Amino acid sequence: MAGDKKTVHPAFAINNIKTLIHIILDIKQDEYSSWVFLFELHLQAHRLLFLINGDKPPAYVDADTVLQLDALCRQWMFSTMAKDLMLTVLKSGKTAKELWNHLKKLFQDNKGNRAATLERKFVNLKFIDCTSIDDYCDKLKSLSDRLLDLDFPMDDKRLVIQLVNGLPEEYNTVASFIQQSMPTFDAARSQLRTEEIRRSQQQSQSAPTALAAAAPPTDRNN
Repeated sequence: MAGDKKTVHPAFAINNIKTLIHIILDIKQDEYSSWVFLFELHLQAHRLLFLINGDKPPAYVDADTVLQLDALCRQWMFSTMAKDLMLTVLKSGKTAKELWNHLKKLFQDNKGNRAATLERKFVNLKFIDCTSIDDYCDKLKSLSDRLLDLDFPMDDKRLVIQLVNGLPEEYNTVASFIQQSMPTFDAARSQLRTEEIRRSQQQSQSAPTALAAAAPPTDRNN
């Protein structure tokens, strides 16, 4: 009968979880908290948080479907892991919740040492090590986000201070202005980008003049 037809859970229609969770979980990186946020958001959207938090499944989901959804959730986890990590945790849990808890323990161990390493990189990063202002700002922000993932947040003022500290001498004027006004990180980035463009235009305008000055004089008698 048509009324007895079993409804397929919409989660089974997802063909590529990577289009929804763009972070690849890697033990060598510190993006675990961001991965957790996206993964939980995805589960919440499909009413599947019960698979990892221990809650009872909804009454409309039968036991057989719960087992299938649990296996699907583990497949999603494995699909969003680096290969080395996947091989490490492949058989660490028979349920999504067991695998989830194992990953939590794995990534939260030794947070202090990993945070100390990242903070050294953060403090020692200089503009000279980067290709542009945007590249410099992106690397600072990335290090800050990774420290946040390890529960060592950097506030916006700390970001701005470090941004200024790593600038070369030719940016002293705009750096001094940023230090005095202490804008947001995004605003400071915009000011530095404007200065970078101005300096680039000055260099391009002065290049023809320098070439003309270096050219040998023309002999009008020939």
